[in-house]
Amino acid sequence: MRAFIAIIVKDLRVRFSSPMELVFFLLLPVVFTVVLAGSSLGGTSRGAALPVVLVRDTAGTGPSRAFVAMLGTMPGIHLREVTDPTVLINTAVPDLLVSVAPSAAATASLPFTVTFRLSPWRGSAGATAQEVGAWLRTAGGARGATEAAAPAAVVAPAAQAPATRPAAAASAEPPTVSAPSGAATGNAGQIITWSLVPLLGLGAGFIAERRKGTMRRVLATPAPRALVSAASVAAETLGALVQVAILAVFGAAVFGLPWFGHPVELLALSAAFCVAGAALGTLLGALCSTSRQAGQLGLALALVLAVLGGCWYPAALFPASLRTVARLDPAGWAMDGFLSVLSPAANAGPALHSAVLLLGLAAAAFLLAAVATRARRTPAA
Repeated sequence: MRAFIAIIVKDLRVRFSSPMELVFFLLLPVVFTVVLAGSSLGGTSRGAALPVVLVRDTAGTGPSRAFVAMLGTMPGIHLREVTDPTVLINTAVPDLLVSVAPSAAATASLPFTVTFRLSPWRGSAGATAQEVGAWLRTAGGARGATEAAAPAAVVAPAAQAPATRPAAAASAEPPTVSAPSGAATGNAGQIITWSLVPLLGLGAGFIAERRKGTMRRVLATPAPRALVSAASVAAETLGALVQVAILAVFGAAVFGLPWFGHPVELLALSAAFCVAGAALGTLLGALCSTSRQAGQLGLALALVLAVLGGCWYPAALFPASLRTVARLDPAGWAMDGFLSVLSPAANAGPALHSAVLLLGLAAAAFLLAAVATRARRTPAA
């Protein structure tokens, strides 16, 4: 254990021997967090002065289209029709999603059903739903509007309980996607980005130590090879965890983000994410031939994973093909988990699910790295 701790201390001292490391460890993540928190990710676009209401028509009939057209005449809202409800919900802009769906079999005499879904991130969502529900009842009772909107349409009782949805509609609707604030998205995204860069650069350090002979001298001591490698991985993981903690404290202090409202989920997810990143860095070190190659590939891979994972731009705004790829992105798993921790309606499920996926990835990457290292059999090792 003494040798294990000594190697961790040695690696951390080497990493932070240059003052420039503090720039990448602390200063740049904080700067980018502040910049992104005030960007369009926060949903403060020009159209945000009026409440934004999404409408999704899956019925596609004449009466449903007439209903959507009538809803578009409501004053005091900004109506946007979507086919994928997550496209706008993920940007934290809308208050409300109005879904127009075919009637269930039990109510086949009705032309369509209307259900409301609120964003848990918008404090004004309930009031907007009340206003829309009240206006629909008034407009539906007016002569002419009634004919245009098909009087048999069923409007969910949004005025009394806007979050309530009929059971039939619940099975047909996709799950609600929580809409993160700009500060939450920016803070979580920068935590993932700036932690991934050094974690994926771990392989470059392994190769440099092999080529400089440092690893050979360490292995000449009684310390087993596995212990030496594990200590180096632990040092990088510990550094990443400290960076996550610092940036989370910054987000909580400056933006009031509820990072520590669910400490168990946050700790489990952070540890799983850092271990997965270190495992991928170890795999790069086993596969690459030079430290420069591993360093450049690690940096490029970290940035690509971060972008595809929605750390810099909401993944829901990507084309469908990229969204499919993003579902396999470990940075996206971490992003989903961190945002679920920050959600006002947070529960342990999404964060722990992301942690399990990341730990599975870590196990697979470590196994592949061990196989690749054994197959390589470099003389310097």
